[in-house]
Amino acid sequence: MADTTVTFLQFKDDQYKKIKELADSHGVSVTRYMREAILERVEDEEDYNAATANLNASHGETISSIEIRKRLELN
Repeated sequence: MADTTVTFLQFKDDQYKKIKELADSHGVSVTRYMREAILERVEDEEDYNAATANLNASHGETISSIEIRKRLELN
């Protein structure tokens, strides 16, 4: 079994109520909703950091989506 870590979060009652309503509307538990939201945020941060690194490596030089499609032969 993979290693896991358990953590503890505290919310004000009104904050928890909003989270619970959202979780219920998605048909998942509050725990699952929060876990997925956090992991999605981590993935977004990683994507942003990769994009920023790529932009810095390109020294601001960009190419059009048309050129990308041509290079990938997606005409």
